[in-house]
Amino acid sequence: MNLTHPAWLNTLLAVALAMSACGGGGEPHTAALDEDGCALTDTAALAASQPSALCRGKAGFNDRQLLGLGGNGRACADCHSPADRFQLSPAKAQQRLATMMATGVDDPLFRPIDANDFRVLGAAARDFTNLTVNGLVRVTMPLPANVKLLDCGAAVPCPAAAQPTAETQADVWRAVPSILDARLTGPDGQAPAWPRGPNPSGGYQLDGRIDTLQAQALSALRSHAGTTVDAKPAFLDDLAAFQNAMFSSPGVKLLAEAMGTGTAPLPDPDPVLDDLERLGKQVFNRACAQCHGNLGAHPSGSAPIRQGIAGTPTLLVRYHDILTACPRPVDTVNPPRFQFAPCSASQMANVRTYQITNSGTPPSGTACGGAAPQPPCVTRVTTSDPGRLLITGYPAAGGPGDIQKLDIPSLRGIAQTAPYFSNNTAATLEEMLEHYKQFFKRVQVQNPAAPLLTTQPGVTPPVVDRPFTDDETPALLAYLRKL
Repeated sequence: MNLTHPAWLNTLLAVALAMSACGGGGEPHTAALDEDGCALTDTAALAASQPSALCRGKAGFNDRQLLGLGGNGRACADCHSPADRFQLSPAKAQQRLATMMATGVDDPLFRPIDANDFRVLGAAARDFTNLTVNGLVRVTMPLPANVKLLDCGAAVPCPAAAQPTAETQADVWRAVPSILDARLTGPDGQAPAWPRGPNPSGGYQLDGRIDTLQAQALSALRSHAGTTVDAKPAFLDDLAAFQNAMFSSPGVKLLAEAMGTGTAPLPDPDPVLDDLERLGKQVFNRACAQCHGNLGAHPSGSAPIRQGIAGTPTLLVRYHDILTACPRPVDTVNPPRFQFAPCSASQMANVRTYQITNSGTPPSGTACGGAAPQPPCVTRVTTSDPGRLLITGYPAAGGPGDIQKLDIPSLRGIAQTAPYFSNNTAATLEEMLEHYKQFFKRVQVQNPAAPLLTTQPGVTPPVVDRPFTDDETPALLAYLRKL
């Protein structure tokens, strides 16, 4: 889909037709329509007169004026770029910055809030490295009561003498996810559920912290568009209607419609595959679908398959840490048994060290973290993104913790949404798969029993057959490019 039809911004005839069609007097006319059947308009005044919630939402999505909301000139489409499959790539940000510098025409993508030096220079901030080099925007979240930032900045390692700061919120830098297939993401009511809320069965945003598209839009308007007056529910409903109508392919749209009507069996959203792609799908279903769906009762490509299906691991979880945050683990054995690609200097600049109290059992085995007289436990974590820890403050005691845990994204349309991961650290599909090769190697080092690396649970000795091999990589790439 392409929302950048020239008439959208500069065809006065289309505007005039739209005004006539909306009851402006005189003889009725048929307004020029875009590919979604929406009247081609370029003013906020005409947006409300669109004939459907989808069209009003589309107009609102592209509206930089946001009259009455006190915004900073940004539209949703400035970060969720229609020309970029509704995401934001570093290349697109670089292009837009170069255009702004060459023409002197303001581009609202470049607002101080998303400058690296905003916390130091405020409105005078001008360092847009994270936007233009990494394609990342600032996400600011309040610190849980038991989590503090330390005063060592981005130093790795953080000195043992570092002390907590007075900061009450944390900045993390995250990719802008595409809105495509939003209808198949968010809370789904499917197993497996996470042990803690919010949204134990999935949510919106990369960490799953928001439960509806309306709440997601309101949060984005406040934090990224700088609105000082909250949008009305009808406006948010229209935005949700637009997002729910955007799909990565016709097959995914048919799947969403079938799921909405309770059709069974659900249609396979894949297009026609050749022999290599079919082989790649077999590899995907063995190596990737345990987390990325495509099997079981909810084949949306975003929800993990249900636990307990014969031939699959049983220790699946809703939210994951796939070790893409910076810095990444380094093996202490020489030669190394796994070797992740190191983070770039600009990515490492986003690292902070967090101190978490009441965080488990110390090495001595003495109980801690409970009511007095038990002592508090303290854990320090150095990372560019603590994930759901910033929502719950829950580390590791009593089950899987929330440190660096994020939601599982859909892979539909992945070939057209580079770069990859929540911090855009894989520039290509090949780099993404290489990361997973190292990830699987580390899992086997950390847990030789390999319950997550076998499709044959309970077999002794364990059979490690889940990871894809070098010989299978071309087929897997071919299938991913067809999703």
